[in-house]
Amino acid sequence: MTSSLTRNGRRCAPFAPASPPQPSDRANPAPVAALVDEKMHTDTKDGYRNAKLPRQREAWRRGLAAIDAEARLRQSARFHELQPKEQDEILVSVQKGRTQAAEWGDMPPALFFSERLLHDIVTAYYACPVAWNEIGFDGPASPRGYVRLNFDRRDPWEASEARPGREGAARRENARVGAI
Repeated sequence: MTSSLTRNGRRCAPFAPASPPQPSDRANPAPVAALVDEKMHTDTKDGYRNAKLPRQREAWRRGLAAIDAEARLRQSARFHELQPKEQDEILVSVQKGRTQAAEWGDMPPALFFSERLLHDIVTAYYACPVAWNEIGFDGPASPRGYVRLNFDRRDPWEASEARPGREGAARRENARVGAI
């Protein structure tokens, strides 16, 4: 089965080097390009679409081709061959809608940037458990689920917050959490 982001037998992944910056010490970076590619391959939609953009797969195909064309026009090289600073300059011009490539056609570059490229890449990045620690997310409640939904009640497995003046009590309560 071929990927929806494949052209002439080659992967169209010019964003692999331009994926969100990730910690250099991270052994397994979030596979952003693969997650976005999988979304296109399975044609998983968001449930809404700006009418000024083509359908999701078409928007990505045209957007990738247009960004690559911008790189060739401005730098005489493919996007993935550029240095990070040059890639950033092109992406900023797309974000601001200041593009020159005819490949954009009637698709607004700034809209593609904000509603497809940025949305899909950030969503893919934070859907990956390896990125959750950066935002203090401990993961989904499943398989246990939350059982105590009343205000200010914790489930037995949740740690107690160490509020000012309650540090000792929180430490004692949290000692039992690890024992569950």
